Amino acid sequence: MKTVCQTLGVARSNIAARATGSPSKARGRPPLPDRELVDDIKAVIADMPTYGYRRVHAILRRNARKQGRSWPNAKRVYRVMKLHNLLLMRHTGAVDDRLHDGQVAVARSNTRWCSDGFEIGCDNKEKVRVACATDKADWGQRHGGERWTIPSRLVRNSAQ
Repeated sequence: MKTVCQTLGVARSNIAARATGSPSKARGRPPLPDRELVDDIKAVIADMPTYGYRRVHAILRRNARKQGRSWPNAKRVYRVMKLHNLLLMRHTGAVDDRLHDGQVAVARSNTRWCSDGFEIGCDNKEKVRVACATDKADWGQRHGGERWTIPSRLVRNSAQ
C-alpha cells in the first residue's frame, strides 16, 4: 500500500480512512425544512402570480416582522422557489417570437397620428381617465411648430 500511495502521491491515512468506509463529516448546519416556506410562498404567489423571488421575499419579510418572528434569507427563498418551479421565466433580452402581422387601415398613406392619455386622481379616491387622438399631418407647418396640448376646458368638461 505504501508503494501505491507514493506512486499516486496521496497520504496513506487518507486511503486507509476511505477503505474503512467511514462517512465524511458534513459541514454546516442541516438545511431547514422547506414545507412551511413553500406554503408561505404559494400563499403570496396566489395573490399575484407575477411576483418574482425578490418581491416574494419582501412580502415574507414584512409579514414575519408583523408577526414578530424571523424571516427567511433571500437566497433561501430563491433556492426554494427554483426547486419547486415557482420562479418566473427569465427575461433574456431576446427578440420576441410573436408575429405582429396586423394592419392599420388609414384613408391615405403617410398619415401621422398623435395620441395621449393621462389619469387624474380625485379627492374621493376615484380616478378620471382622459385619452385623445388627433391627426398630426402637417400640424407643425400649419401651427408654427408649437406643441399640441389639451385645452383645460376639455379636461374640466370630461371630469364632470
